[in-house]
Formats: sequence, C-alpha cells, structure tokens
Amino acid sequence: MFINALWGVIMQVQSSLHDRVRGYANLLTSSSRFLTGKLLHKQQMILSGFLGYIASMFNTNSALRCEMMGTRGWINLSIGMKADDDSAKGAIIFNDGKVRVLDDIPDNVDCTLIFSTPKDLIEQMDASPDEAYRMILTGRVRTEGNLMLVGLFNYYVNLVIGKDQQKSVDRQINKHREANKIAGMDVKDSTLCRNERSVRRISRIRGSRVDPGVLHLEDPHLADYGLEDFPRLERFRTEYFNRKKEAVVCHEYGKLITDFHLKHGYEVDNNGKPWDPNLRKAKSLKYILERRKPIIREGDLLAGTFTTDPVSGCICHPFSVGLYSWGELRSFANRELMPYDISEETIRILHRHVFPFWARKNIHELWRKETGNALPVRVHDRFFSIYYWKTVSMSEITPGHDKILKHGTRGLIKMIKDELKSDHDADDEKKNTLNAMIISLEAANIYARNLAGQAAQEAMAEQKPQRKAELEHMEKILLKVPENPAATMDEAVQSLAIMHLCLDMENSDDGPMFGRLDQMLQPYFISDIEKLMTGKEREEYIKHVIDLLGCLFMKEASHQLLIPDIGNWQNSGSAPNVTITLGGVTAEGEDAVNDMTYVILKVTELLGLNDPNMHVRYKHDKNSVHFLKRACDVNYITGATPCIHGDDAVITALVNHGWRLEDVRDWVANGCVEPSIPGKHSSATSSLEINLVAPLEMAMNNGKHPLMNWDIGPKTGRIENGDFSTFEQFWDAFAEQCRFLLDLSVIGNNQLGEVYQKHQPAPLLSVLVDNCIQKGRGVTRGGAQYNSTGVSMIGLADVVDSLMSIKKLVFDETSVSFKELKEAIDDNFNSNRKLHAIVKSRVPRFGSGSDEAVEMANRVTGFVHNYYNSQRNYRGGIYTSGWWSMANHAVYGRVTGALPSGRLAGEPFTPGLTPHPSASVNLLDNLRDVARLDPRNLDNNIAFNVKLVPGSSDTHEQIVDTMSHYAKAYFDMGGMQTQFNVVTTDTLKDALANPELYQDLMVRISGYVAYFTKLQRDLQLEVIRRAEYRI
Repeated sequence: MFINALWGVIMQVQSSLHDRVRGYANLLTSSSRFLTGKLLHKQQMILSGFLGYIASMFNTNSALRCEMMGTRGWINLSIGMKADDDSAKGAIIFNDGKVRVLDDIPDNVDCTLIFSTPKDLIEQMDASPDEAYRMILTGRVRTEGNLMLVGLFNYYVNLVIGKDQQKSVDRQINKHREANKIAGMDVKDSTLCRNERSVRRISRIRGSRVDPGVLHLEDPHLADYGLEDFPRLERFRTEYFNRKKEAVVCHEYGKLITDFHLKHGYEVDNNGKPWDPNLRKAKSLKYILERRKPIIREGDLLAGTFTTDPVSGCICHPFSVGLYSWGELRSFANRELMPYDISEETIRILHRHVFPFWARKNIHELWRKETGNALPVRVHDRFFSIYYWKTVSMSEITPGHDKILKHGTRGLIKMIKDELKSDHDADDEKKNTLNAMIISLEAANIYARNLAGQAAQEAMAEQKPQRKAELEHMEKILLKVPENPAATMDEAVQSLAIMHLCLDMENSDDGPMFGRLDQMLQPYFISDIEKLMTGKEREEYIKHVIDLLGCLFMKEASHQLLIPDIGNWQNSGSAPNVTITLGGVTAEGEDAVNDMTYVILKVTELLGLNDPNMHVRYKHDKNSVHFLKRACDVNYITGATPCIHGDDAVITALVNHGWRLEDVRDWVANGCVEPSIPGKHSSATSSLEINLVAPLEMAMNNGKHPLMNWDIGPKTGRIENGDFSTFEQFWDAFAEQCRFLLDLSVIGNNQLGEVYQKHQPAPLLSVLVDNCIQKGRGVTRGGAQYNSTGVSMIGLADVVDSLMSIKKLVFDETSVSFKELKEAIDDNFNSNRKLHAIVKSRVPRFGSGSDEAVEMANRVTGFVHNYYNSQRNYRGGIYTSGWWSMANHAVYGRVTGALPSGRLAGEPFTPGLTPHPSASVNLLDNLRDVARLDPRNLDNNIAFNVKLVPGSSDTHEQIVDTMSHYAKAYFDMGGMQTQFNVVTTDTLKDALANPELYQDLMVRISGYVAYFTKLQRDLQLEVIRRAEYRI
C-alpha cells in the first residue's frame, strides 16, 4: 500500500524570492494598501512582502484571477503564516475573487503555517525541496488547520513563482547527480555490474517434479522459457520501463465521483434525507462504473484498466490521498523523483471542479473537524511518533476472490436476497447494507458488459486474424463473468481482474490483495489441461497461462500511486503493494505447492516487477527443499523478490488469538508482509506506524520530545536530577512513555474508523468477506468473521541496542554515569568520542549472538504485543503488532537525535527489525537472534532484510544452494520472515551514478520492493550501507 501525503501540501513555498519580495516589502512600509504602516523588522517585512506580492499578482492579473473561479463559484481560502513566538506573522485571504493581506491572523483562518523561529520562516522560502522537507521532519515547520487548503495556496503560489521554484528543484537535481557520479567512481568493474542481471536471467536452472501437488509440469522451473518467448509480455514490459514519466495523472475517477455527489448530494440525498453511507457508496460506485471509459489495452488478453492510460496511470481518489497533491499539479512533471505527466485538462478539472468539492470532505479534515483537532490529530500532523494510515487508506485486506469465481455476482446476489427474505427482524442498517451490496455487484456487471461491447467493436475493426480471435474470445468471456461462475482459466483470471478493478474504484489506493492465487487457479489449470490430448497442446496451454498471468501482472503494475513529493521520503519507490502469496500448506495442513505455484513464480522471474508484491510461504516439514530453492532462484534472478515466510512461526502467532487453525493455515501476506485470513478477516494490517524510538527519547527527557521541542508526555523523571538509580526504574519510565503514545495510537485509529463508517464504507468489498452478509454489517462495522487492526513498529534494533547500552554501561558496569551518557547524546557525541567508541565496541547488540540482547528484544516486543493485545478497535477486534518500517526507518531517523546505541543524530534506523550492520560479521548470528524472537509477540509479522553478495566465481547453482541453505536453517530455527537483496554494493553505486542503465534494478526496502533508481537519495545510501554478506 501505499504513501505519506501529510506534509506534501505545504512544500511549494520555497524559491529564490528574496530580491523580488524585499522590493515589494519596501513598498509596503509606506503603503497601507494591504497592511498598516507600522515599522516592520526584517523577517516581518519579508513575510509581508511575500504575501503582498502574491496578493498583488492575483488582484492585477486577469489570468490569475480566473484561477480562483471554480465550476461552482469562487474558491475561497485563508492562510496564516507566523513564527512560533509571533515575532513575524500575517495572513492572506482569497475571497470572492479578491485577495488581501492582514498583519494579524484571524481566529477562523483555514490553516496556519507555524515556523519555530522567524529565521526558519525565511529559510524555508529559499530552501531546496530536500532542505524544506528536512525542516518539516525536524519540527521547524508545522501546520494547524485544513491541510488541503494549504495545498490550494501552494497551487496559487506556484502560478506566480513556479519558474523560481523549479530553479531550486533543478539545483537539487544537479547537486545529487554530481554527488552520485562521485560515488560511482569507486566501482571496480562497472561492465560486470551492468551485465550481471542479464547473465542471471539467461543461466536458468532446470527443476524436478518432486512436489506431490505438481501434476503436469515436467520441469517446474519452466527453464526452457525466457521473456523472448512471450513477445506480448516483452513489449508490455518494455513500454512500462521506457516511459519518460512515472505515470499519467488521470482525472476520470475524481470527476465522476464528484459529479455523482453534485447531482445526488453528499450529506443528504435529492429528497433532503440523510444518506445511508452504504447506499451512498454503492450508488456512487455504480455511477462511476457505468460511465468510466471501457478500455482494452492493445494486445492485452484481459479487458479493463485502472485509468485512461493502460501502461501507467494514477487514479486520484480525492477523498483520501489524491487531494494532498493539489499544490503540485503544475510541478509534477519536473520534480526529481516520480515525475508525472499531467494534461492541462486534468489540471483544470482537478483544480476547479474536483478538489474544491473535497477540500472539507476528505478523511483527514473530517477527522480533524469531528474530533475538535484532538491530540492524536496534532501528533499525526507533527510526524515524529505516530502515522495514522487511515488518513489516506482504509488499509490492507484480502477479499475472498474465490467467492466470485465459484458463485459469480449472480450467485452472490441470490445469497443476499435470500438473507433479506429470511431475516424478518432485520434492522434498517442491515437492509441498507445488503441492498448496497446488490447495487455494487450489479455495477460490476455493468462495467463487464461495457467492456464486452468494446471488445466486440474492436473485433469488428481488427484486421489481424489472431488478434480478432482474441477479442472475440474476450467478448464471450466478458458476457459470462463476473456475473456467472468461472469454468476455465481464461474466465477465472478475467473475473479476478474485473473485480480487482472494481474494488479499487470503491475505495482508496491501497488496493485489495489477490491472496493465494495458486490455490484459486489450480482447479482451472487442472480442468483445462486434462482436456488436452497431446503434449504439444499442453505445452502451448502452459505458455498461454504464462502469457495470461503476465497480462494480469502488467495490469497491476500499471496502477501507480499519486504521491506528493514528500511521499518520496516516507515510502520512497513504493507501489500499491498488491500481494500474491504462494505455497505453504492447505487448510488441512498438507503441502499446498502445486503447478500454478511454479507457473506464477515463472511469471515473477520473467517480468521482474515490484508490483504485485510476491510472497512465498515455506513450512519446513511439509514443503520440499526443491520448492524453497526455486523461491531462492527467482529471488536471485530478480534480485529482490519473492520474500519468504516461515509458516510455523506465522501460524503460531495467529492461533494464539484463538482463531480456527484451519482458517489460520490459509493465511496470506498483506501489503508489505502482514498476515491476514483471506475472505474472512477485516485485518487493516497497516493502520498505524509507530516510531518506538520516540518514547525512548521522551523517557530520557522527562516526557519532552527534544527535536520537536514538545513537552507532550508524562513526567517520568529527569536524568540530570539522578532520578534513575536502577535500570528497572528507567525501563518503567520508557514503558510509561510508550503507553502514552500507544494509547494515542488506539484513540486516533478508532476515531478514524468511525469516520470511515460514516463516510467511506465498502459494500462491494464486504460481499467478499465471510459473515458480512449474514450480519448485515460491512467490514468497517465489524461484519467480518475476524476483526483486527495491524500496527507497524519501527526501530526495534535501535531501541534494544540503546537499552543494552544504558543497562550495561550505566547500571551493570557503572563505567559511565547516566548524566554523562545523556550529555554525550545531547551533543551528538562530539565532545566525548571516547564514550562513543566504548558504546560502539563494548555493548552487545541484537544480532550479535548475545543471549542478553535477545532477551531484551523479546522484552520489548512482548511489552508492545501485550499492550496492543489488550486493546479493542472500533470494530470490536484486537490490535496486532509487527516490526517492519516501509521506508520510515530513514524518515524517522531524520527526526531523531543521537541514541545511547551510538547511532548519531539524523542517521536512519535499521529497517524493519533487521540488526544493525555492525552487530556481527557473521550472518548466522543475525539469523539465530531473529529466529529466537517469540513469534507470539510478532503477530503482524516482521521484515528481516539480508543483503547477500555472490562471489565472482560462484555458479548459479552454487548461489541458489547457499541461499536456500541459509533460508532453511533460519526457518528450521523458527524464523518468521526474511527477504534477500542479492546485489553488490558496486552495482548499487553504479546505478546511483548511471540510473538510466538500471531502470529495473529492484531492492527490498522493508517489506516492499522498489526500483533502486527511483528511491529518495537518503534511502539509496541506507540500502548501500546495509551489511553485506558473501555467499
């Protein structure tokens, strides 16, 4: 899933304005046109000059004035800007086509930008994007109010000074290019680096049919096939990687959902009656699916697209993540990372029609208003400890796609109608929910029929016999599914594709997962292939299935997230992360590996995409070593995917909740790595991200967060006063600060859950989750059989290593006082290098093989798990805790000072729960320590990154054997998850210096896969610095 859009809206006010603004400020000192004539000091003059210049331009330029007019009248807003001490402040008011500037900030402004000091206010105007984002992440800039209208202000500012802003961006790009070229000079053999990936793809290993569920693949590795054998897929892949921009921003969805509400109302319907949320959502979905353009990509075997651009497009959900990009509509195309194509028509429609409607109806603003800007909202907006993903996404879930395949929409509608007839005591909510489900399913049928009509038109016009036959076959399928059950592989995959697209139209960009695709499709594979009489027919069929699934993969890859620029910091390079899970065991506990498991692995190998996000389950006493080797083989060829999970550990964690063992055995990975039970579980597995280092810092500063300069937490003792005489006393302080922040995380998530219940339910999704029909309650209302909320904890190794340092040096050895350690930390160890060296060399780290460090890690993870397991979410379910970080280990590192572990201020944390690179030179120490963590405390899974580097003389077979030996040893010891980056540091450095040669170079970040050259530079350097273990 998905991005952090929170602060992206406030980042357009940075450019070389000083000369222009100061000139205008001089005029203001003698003019009362916009301000009173009082004497202004330097910072006030610059701020007033800046606001006055913007106001003057809009008041005197007719083209700019037209930009203030939307399709429903003037687009009004008011923005305040001030230093925290009020030494410089002002406001700008856009009202009914006129703009004025005030020397004070009215109480009712839409939003205020607050700068820590007047100097910060001025510095931000002249900052590069990276510098400006660092100011945000270090608390030097914050907002209070409606963030989306700050985005509108940024859009207006860009209209006036966009060229100056772009110069700042261009300077940053050139600076990074120069630094990257220098880094590339260290590479010993760039030719070897550049050829390595093609060598891996060519040197394929043949397999043997040893898995009992593999019935029709003589060589499960399908080693005879390369991408060149699938020209359709080769062309699609080439088009995907050769595009000049990341994606095309599409206004279709945003316009249609806005048009629906303008026509039919939002809070109330056309009759003035309050909308039932489920019926409103269902009817809006039907409106969208009836009217969206039915598109079939040229040459595709599957109909339908996410956007009007079938190669790569952004949907733009205006009620969630889409609106955060308002301020960047005119700068998307020329930014450094993830540039988008956007047409003038799309800019006009989004700015004048779509975004104004949703500016006060988006999830974040509804949360803020409905809670009175409660403390969780303010903590979220400061971005130092808790990120609430529900501000942009309902969060990950795996629907029961098998229900569509087995019953079709017609069969599901019959089940719903039967429930309505049988429940004579059904309340209004149940009736409305079930009727909304019916409307949503009928909407999917309409979209499929529209696509069938498009296929028929194209078939009539098609001159090439093969393509004509494909289109005629497609039309026939679309007239059958998803309305009816699927009977063939072609029907099943098309039905899945249609429903997946429809589900994405219902809610936000964190798309629903595909789940156990091999288990769903194997029956169709068997049914199809057993009807074929000759070996040649079967061979052609297998190739067709690879082609078909390749089209499904490329369709998913075409769905891009609309990421504001700061999202390239928090979740840099992340795709929607729609997952596919392979292997493991069946509900009965038997080996689940089958023909389709290997076919899907082959598609993964051929295409080398970061989305879908591929996962393999391995149960060491059921699945074959041959299967594990094949997973490692694909990982080696692609460099970063799939990641591998230990079935025993995950199942142990989930059955601990009392969930049925048969259901738990069917688990899938959601999003990054998180476990969920498909079709039965409203899991919301990435609802919260918690910076665990924040409460550690607060415990060391008596409840104050030092970098944010916010005295927010409980008073738990001052180190300077000698308040901690034992380690247990400090542990209690840390635990109390943790509970304070974790309490806020639960409160805020439950508040947001109620917002979704009122505004963004999901009736179509709910049809595909067990018990929702029977209860007449959707997934947001607790209708699912299992309910939970998943949390991602960030910074385990950094916290554990810090606690170990405090315990060993301050309390066990008493070799340094707590006050002396804190003074060194506050000074970033600059004045006490000797102590820094002692911390780095004498304290045992997690991942070093130290029993005590593992005990501390289990204590920390146990504390967090026990807290969350005792809480209940807004649906009545539990909270689960996992240890993966997306890219936030780098971002949160930016807002964190030096730590007792010896980590210096601003350095990234370790990703997921991966040990620090200096923990041990021996990979087995890392593997043993991570495997010794109690899986019951890790019930939202982990991300354990390992960077493996093949030797120059190692053969393909030797490399895969060694990887599989490491993996098997780890899972035999009880390991839960691991992911290998099989890439050399030299290759990464060469890619840094020559990105045009490495567009498809993939790396695992922390749970998700990204293309290395599209990562934010800090994250690129963090990946390069990771511990490197020779194979």
